[in-house]
Amino acid sequence: MKKILYLSIILTLLTACQGYLETSPDSTFNVKIDSEEKIAELLSGAYPEASYFSFLEARTDNVGERVNGVHSRLNEAMYYWEDYDQEDLDTPLNYWNACYAGIAQANQALELLSKYPKSARVKALYGEAFLLRAYLHFMLVNIWAEPYATSKSQTAPGIPYLTKPEKNAVVDYKRGTVKEVYEKIEKDLKLGISLVDDNYYSKPKFHFNKKAAYAFASRFYLIKGEWELVVAYSDYVLGIDPKPILRNWEKYGKEFYFNRKHLHTRYTSTEEPANLLLTTTESRIARNIATEKFGVTNRSADKVYNQHGIDGCNEFKKMKMQPFFLFNYGDGRISDGQYIGKFDELSLSGYTGIRPKDLYVTNVLFSTDEVMLNRMEAYAMIGEYEKSIKDLLTYLSVKFGITPPCNHLDYTQTSSDNYQIFTPFYGMSIKQLALIKIILGFRQQEFMHEGLRWFDIRRFYIPVKRTSKYKFYKQLEKEDPRKLLQIPSEAINRGLEPNPR
Repeated sequence: MKKILYLSIILTLLTACQGYLETSPDSTFNVKIDSEEKIAELLSGAYPEASYFSFLEARTDNVGERVNGVHSRLNEAMYYWEDYDQEDLDTPLNYWNACYAGIAQANQALELLSKYPKSARVKALYGEAFLLRAYLHFMLVNIWAEPYATSKSQTAPGIPYLTKPEKNAVVDYKRGTVKEVYEKIEKDLKLGISLVDDNYYSKPKFHFNKKAAYAFASRFYLIKGEWELVVAYSDYVLGIDPKPILRNWEKYGKEFYFNRKHLHTRYTSTEEPANLLLTTTESRIARNIATEKFGVTNRSADKVYNQHGIDGCNEFKKMKMQPFFLFNYGDGRISDGQYIGKFDELSLSGYTGIRPKDLYVTNVLFSTDEVMLNRMEAYAMIGEYEKSIKDLLTYLSVKFGITPPCNHLDYTQTSSDNYQIFTPFYGMSIKQLALIKIILGFRQQEFMHEGLRWFDIRRFYIPVKRTSKYKFYKQLEKEDPRKLLQIPSEAINRGLEPNPR
């Protein structure tokens, strides 16, 4: 696994980075890095060591309350959109720290690279560093700041964008605005794409290879609503014929129908053509996903997978998609819990206590499936409805063996009541609304457990309602301050502006 391969050099680096922006570390590090190879290893350790999957997924409408589920304070707090500021695996604080630790390492690499002749290898390392810095800031701003919107972004507080290693013990960080953060991300993203070179990776899918970089650009411009750029970057990833590189759930069914718990051996494999960027994180998700109190239930899975379809096509208004995704059902004690076996686990210590550590799980950060869905959405938003529908039909036929016998006009019909649910900052015609509703439904199904639904809830201002008797429960509204996670308390204590509550 990637993190184990580079353990010898990055352990000291990671120790230096713990609590970044909370304890104002000296990011010069106590490691002598005096070669291109060591800079490459430094960058390999800059990919996020923590996962956002668990804490974001519990906040979405993918989950419900399981009878007899195992309770944890983190899982409960995320389910009810409460603030949680403890340090542990799978927590918001852990991910915040890991992102800023990675940014510190990327900045250190950029400073070191400035001393080397601009060879092809050095330029490639520059590219990876710029892409890492852009990606980590992008994830931070999309979790801890307002959703991108042309008007609000002008003044809404962003997150600190760090562009150089800190040499001082005390640093006065400023959040800037969301607009300013996006401008800096875009600058780094463009630089990274222009420089990154796959020829220098022995394990390209564990690095920002060229296609992963373009997939990141596809997501970035989707959030910004710059549709032509979404199409352009997606085209590079998908090529002339995307069929061979989409995740084939129909084929998965034949291979894993009787061995569902081991789906992860294919799902997170470097041999899976759909996987563009993988990273290894320290996480308990593989062992918690089946039993935690707030997770996928029979009811929530039925709503996501079996109550969605093509509104204008009577025969396909509700498509029974759940069987394709190879759910595992319960663990004997929890009768209403379900999960998909997407996650592997390597335990270094073998410890199985209440809060074990040294558990490494592979995360898929970018895939061709996401890029295909991004392009569908972009086509719909620029009025290229036939192209959007063509991509959708390719997606359904390749992945699931489904070819709906619907008229193409059916895909652009829906109730105007859906304007009460989907309200992005750019607005939509009824035809666009109909297609976007279909696309978002398949996106929600595809990325179950992986947290991406939370970003759609934010950018479309989707409300979320729980079935709960919890005395402090309050529905998550369309524009709700709880859609911004709270800035860690230590960072607030050092002067960083908190989010409203």
